[in-house]
Amino acid sequence: MDTDQSVNIASAESHTEGTSRVRRPQDRAGEIARAALELFVTKGFASTKLEDVAKAAGVSKGLPYLYFRSKEELFKAVIVEAIGGPLLKANELVDRFEGTTEELFRELVAKFRQFAESPMGGVVKLILAEAGNFPDVARFYCSDFDLRGRELFAKTLRRGVARGEFRPIADVDMTAIIVAQPLAMHSVWLRSLAPYEPRPHDGDQFYTAYLDFVLKGLKV
Repeated sequence: MDTDQSVNIASAESHTEGTSRVRRPQDRAGEIARAALELFVTKGFASTKLEDVAKAAGVSKGLPYLYFRSKEELFKAVIVEAIGGPLLKANELVDRFEGTTEELFRELVAKFRQFAESPMGGVVKLILAEAGNFPDVARFYCSDFDLRGRELFAKTLRRGVARGEFRPIADVDMTAIIVAQPLAMHSVWLRSLAPYEPRPHDGDQFYTAYLDFVLKGLKV
C-alpha cells in the first residue's frame, strides 16, 4: 500500500468512525473481505456490488475502493481470509502431530469438515463457479492455496509410508489429489445439489464412508 493510499484510508477511517476508536487498516480489510464472502456466496459474485459489501461491513460506500483496486482484488482477499487461516492451522497440525498417521489423517479430515461446513467453506463453490470468468483469480487460488492443501495430504501420506503404517504409494502427489478432491467436491455439493437430493444424507454418513474407503486402501 503506497503512502497516498494510506493517507486516504486513514482519512476515510476517521470520517467513518467519527470520534470513536479508529481501527487498524488490516482490521478493516478483513471485515470487508468477510462481508464480501457472505454476499458473494449467497448472492453470487456478479450480482454483488462493492456498495453492497460496504453496507454489509458497516463502512462508508467508498472505503472498499481504497483497500481494493478492483472487485477482482477483493475476490482474492476473500480467498485469503477464508482459506489462509485454516490452511496454516492444518499445516501446524501435520508438523507437530505425535500420534499414528491414521489418527493424523482422521484429524486432518475433521479439520477440513469443520471448514467445509462453516460459512467460509462456501468459497470453494464460489471459486469453481467463477474460474472461467476470472482466470487470474483461479490461478491465484491454484498456486497459492490448492497446491498447499494437497501438500498437506501428501505430507501425511509420506509420513504413513515412512512409518510403515501405509502401504507403498507409487505416486504420492497424484494420490493426494485423489484423496483431497472428494472432500472439496462434497463441500460444493452441500451448497448446490444437496437441497434437491431425493435421498439426502448427513455429513456423518459421508465422512464415515469416506474414511472407511480411503483408509482401507492406504493401510498395509
